[in-house]
Amino acid sequence: MDTLKIKIRGARENNLKNIDLDIPRGKITAFAGVSGSGKSSVVFDTIAVASTHQLYDIFPLYIRSRMPYRPAPRVDAVENLSTAIVVDQRPFSGNIRSTVGTMTEIMPMMRLLFSRFAEHPLALSSGYSFNDPSGMCPVCEGLGSIVEFDLNKMIDREKSLNQEAILLPGFAM
Repeated sequence: MDTLKIKIRGARENNLKNIDLDIPRGKITAFAGVSGSGKSSVVFDTIAVASTHQLYDIFPLYIRSRMPYRPAPRVDAVENLSTAIVVDQRPFSGNIRSTVGTMTEIMPMMRLLFSRFAEHPLALSSGYSFNDPSGMCPVCEGLGSIVEFDLNKMIDREKSLNQEAILLPGFAM
């Protein structure tokens, strides 16, 4: 069935020379090839940009005018494309609270959606942020786990300091 494939026709971005491509939908697809073969041109400059334009079409002009703009991809047609989330190729440099949602920058939109349409909506979207004290879990402080010291693993209470009671690495008599 044709709707089970993303169809790209006549892609001419960067080093792509009028290529046609069918990509299976609902499957993880990897693009592999030698440097300069057009992998990034297909994924980032054609599919991601076409998906972004498709997504922007649902917003009113006022909102679109405030969003980052990229010219439409140089392609004859892209069919059966759903919204794509692109994770950048750069090394990840987040913090302990970073998630796929924060890396892809979809979390602000999700928080806004929850703040308006949740079963118990909140006036501020920060109420759904694990980085904001008003939205983070009071027990784990938004980290998803609790870190506690186990003094029995740090100190041998049967020994004196001269007998190497401190069990932590880097501590010696």
